[in-house]
Amino acid sequence: MKAVTVFELVHYLKGQLDFDDNIQNIIVCGEISNFTNHYSGHLYFSLKDERARINCVMFKGNASKLLFKPKNGDKVIVKANTSIYEGSGQLQLYVTEMKIDGIGELYLKYELLKKRLSDDGLFNNEHKKQKPLYPEKIAILVGDKSAAMSDIKTCFKRRWPVARTDYYPVLVQGDESSQDIINTLLKVDEMNYDAIILARGGGSIEDLWSFNDERLAYVIYNLNTFIITGVGHEQDFTIADFVADLRAPTPTASVELITPDINELKYDVKQYENRLKRLYIIRIHDEIQKLNNLEKHLSKNIYVTLDNHIKKLRILNSSLMHFKSEIIKTRSILLNKKERMLYALNHQINDKIYNIKSDTKRIVTAIDKVLYDKKSHIKRMEILLKAFNIQNTLSRGYSIVVKDGHVIKNIEDILVNDNIEIKMINGILFATVKEISNG
Repeated sequence: MKAVTVFELVHYLKGQLDFDDNIQNIIVCGEISNFTNHYSGHLYFSLKDERARINCVMFKGNASKLLFKPKNGDKVIVKANTSIYEGSGQLQLYVTEMKIDGIGELYLKYELLKKRLSDDGLFNNEHKKQKPLYPEKIAILVGDKSAAMSDIKTCFKRRWPVARTDYYPVLVQGDESSQDIINTLLKVDEMNYDAIILARGGGSIEDLWSFNDERLAYVIYNLNTFIITGVGHEQDFTIADFVADLRAPTPTASVELITPDINELKYDVKQYENRLKRLYIIRIHDEIQKLNNLEKHLSKNIYVTLDNHIKKLRILNSSLMHFKSEIIKTRSILLNKKERMLYALNHQINDKIYNIKSDTKRIVTAIDKVLYDKKSHIKRMEILLKAFNIQNTLSRGYSIVVKDGHVIKNIEDILVNDNIEIKMINGILFATVKEISNG
């Protein structure tokens, strides 16, 4: 027979214990003796009862979470893993949690049920439903006329008053309370609520025991409606908390976790409204600037045409004045001529003057007509400007397709899977091209 070393034997036994699920993560109750609080932060002690004793160690990381200071004589309940310390070959418990044994059997039942349901997957995150973003219809299961109900109502009124909140008073303590909660949950789950709140104020483990019912755990697990629990105080955890889609530390916190703050939403909406107003003003200013530039351009052309006519009129007037001067000279020369010649000359002069007046009148009429035509042209241009204004076009039911900041005029400029913007009178559609037809 081959001999084994002591280390090999102890190491083998340790391996057997470490992989035995029956003695790992177990709950043990007993009395503390030989307690030592080591300077390293580790706790060394024994657990004993009337017939047996076992050595224990609780390392610093777990010991720092204790809510009390252990001492010899304390009756405690611990959660621990069983193993062998190879250096001494000594069997001992490696304690991860410890509580004063003031709750006795209930705490043991709680831990055992919690482990079994966890192993069955009831606490897994993949089974939890997504929280509604803006819940409109919420069912609240809470004690009738309780402080928790009052707190929840106050929080809803302050934070999210737009939601419809239906209160279903339930028993939250006593032998019949778990069944009452189960019956009410099954009823409201068929009423198309966006969310369910299951809440209760703080209390001892006995007071909260209704929420550690295994039947209730499976009902919560199988609900179709999102459910959040707000049971007890922040340090209180029940089986219902682990199974629910979301756990809140208090009843009030359950409202805060599933509702947006209406005042924050109002502020965000106001910010968007102000931004849209600024963009609208900028757009209007740009359009007015374009119209003013066009008007200046048209006006400039009219003034140039009018100036040319005025120049021509001045030239003609200068010619007329020169001609009149020549006539005067001619009259002076003809004064010495015969009376018949003078009459004939005067008659000719009168004809010339009449013709000049007629020409002047025609010129003035022509200038008036040019001015009238130009004004009419400006009015037509203004009508065209209004007709081609983008807002007027959109208001008649048309849309504008934009890709990469450019207006699309031809279907060949678009490819399948391109991202485009479709601008309408009251907003913009963002779309992706799935198919193109040239028909």
